[in-house]
Amino acid sequence: MTERRIEQLELITRRLMLRARKKVIGLITPYPISNAVFGEKVEGTILCYMFPCEGKITKGMIALGTKPKKYVTVNIKIFNEQGMNIKGFTVDKRVMSVTPDLPIKSGDCLEISLTTSPEDVVKEVWVSFLWVPTINNVEAKSFLIQELENDLLDQQSMIEEQPLP
Repeated sequence: MTERRIEQLELITRRLMLRARKKVIGLITPYPISNAVFGEKVEGTILCYMFPCEGKITKGMIALGTKPKKYVTVNIKIFNEQGMNIKGFTVDKRVMSVTPDLPIKSGDCLEISLTTSPEDVVKEVWVSFLWVPTINNVEAKSFLIQELENDLLDQQSMIEEQPLP
C-alpha cells in the first residue's frame, strides 16, 4: 500500500472514532482589539474601544519600537457611568505579553494609555488585546450529529477522488 492510502485509512479511522463518541466541540473565538501609533514622541491615549456586550479581556501584547532605557507604563482603563477599573503594566522590554484578565460589561469603554520615564522617548508602539464575549452573547448554531457525519463523509469522498501521486 502506498503511504497516501495509509494516510487515508488513518483519516477514515479517526473520523469513525469521532462518530462513535458523538461528541461535538464548539469554540468561542476571541476578538482582537489592536492599534499601532507612530510619532516623534508617542504618549497618552493610544487605543480606545467600546464593548457592545459582556465578556473579558484575557491577554495582550505590547511592542515598542525600541527597548526602553528605563521603563514605559501602559495603563488599561475600563470605565462606564458607574465607575472605572485601571490596571497598569510596566514595560521594560521591547515586546511584552500581559494578562489583564479584566471583566467587561455591555457599554464599557476601554482606554489604553502610555506614560514614559523622562529618559525614554517612544516613537512606535503596538498594542493588541483579546476580548472574549460571554457565551450568552455568542450566536449559537445547532447541528444534528447526522449533519456533521454527512460533512465528514463528503470530505472523505473528496479525498478518495484525488488521484494518487
